[in-house]
Amino acid sequence: MAPHDAPNDVWQDPHATRPGSHRSPGGRRLLRLAGVGGVAVALLAVGGITMCYNLSDPGAQPHPLATDAVTPSESAGDPAIPSASPSASPSLSVPASPTKSSTAKPASGGNPPTYTVAGFPAAHNTGYPQGLPGDTRRTVALTPYTGPMTITVNGTVIDGKDINGHVEIKAKNVTIRNSRIRVANVQAVTSTAGDANLRIEDTEIDGQGMDASTGGIALIGRTGFTLLRVNAHGSGDILRMDGVGTVQDSWLHDPKGTGSAQHNDVIQSTNASYIRILHNRLENQHTQTSCILLKADIGSISDVVVDSNLMNGGGYSFYWYDANYKISNGRVTNNKFMRAAGGGYWPKGGYYGTQAFSASTLPQWSNNTWNDNGQQIGI
Repeated sequence: MAPHDAPNDVWQDPHATRPGSHRSPGGRRLLRLAGVGGVAVALLAVGGITMCYNLSDPGAQPHPLATDAVTPSESAGDPAIPSASPSASPSLSVPASPTKSSTAKPASGGNPPTYTVAGFPAAHNTGYPQGLPGDTRRTVALTPYTGPMTITVNGTVIDGKDINGHVEIKAKNVTIRNSRIRVANVQAVTSTAGDANLRIEDTEIDGQGMDASTGGIALIGRTGFTLLRVNAHGSGDILRMDGVGTVQDSWLHDPKGTGSAQHNDVIQSTNASYIRILHNRLENQHTQTSCILLKADIGSISDVVVDSNLMNGGGYSFYWYDANYKISNGRVTNNKFMRAAGGGYWPKGGYYGTQAFSASTLPQWSNNTWNDNGQQIGI
């Protein structure tokens, strides 16, 4: 069954061993889809790699270097509460009717749109400050990073560096700011401790479109971090949020690799106890899979806030899914969805629609609207 031919209500066995198997309705949960058709995903978590499938398609290392100028600093504070800074968003409220500088619809698989949307992150206010028009941050001249790629000293600060290669975080209260990280076919930053309190601020992370994996390599993962004003792009997946994580005021976009089999996600989680996705611009030019995919594959997901983001593209822009475990305790509020009529990728927001749900407990859903006219989008 092709995704666009599926009925609007599809019963799915929560204990099915293979995603995409359809069972009788007795004791099953209802898959609720926004828009026409049905598409679902399955995740195979191996390191930073996640593999996704259509319902109708069951088939789809750190190394030490010489030391550099890295300095210990005081604790960056509670990762759940980003510290204030002059360039941080003063609040999560956004204009009722953001505007853009161009309405041209980008072709699928091409570069991200060049327009900006008032009140949302873009090139001039994310990534390392380069002196672009409209950027009020102090311009930074990057210098080559020659320090250790595995960070083991608590309080390490990496500031104003051009980093080539994978950074492994094995310490607490590490800060990476005003920098650029470029990788090829590998994760850029890995943090595996929920209490790491890693902070990445005003930094560009570039996968350079060289992800050759089948499933997609997330540039950043998996837990214990806060991202502020990050510009990340160019890998099969962009951000993995498992465990504890916050991303705010960031532009995550243009997921891509070298092959055509990847089902790309901008943000994904397969198990988490605390997720905050706040006032970001999230863009996926592909018909698969998402801007945000929350699917409880390898553990439960709870305590989720998705607020005041701009989402554009994917199969469905937003997914909320039970799988082997349950997802619950979520709030999805004040988000805006792009569509082709207002400069987005697809007429329905995502290729199939704005959101897809398959869970016994749905999130609180309120004041989620079309970006072009402010019309409410119901659950």
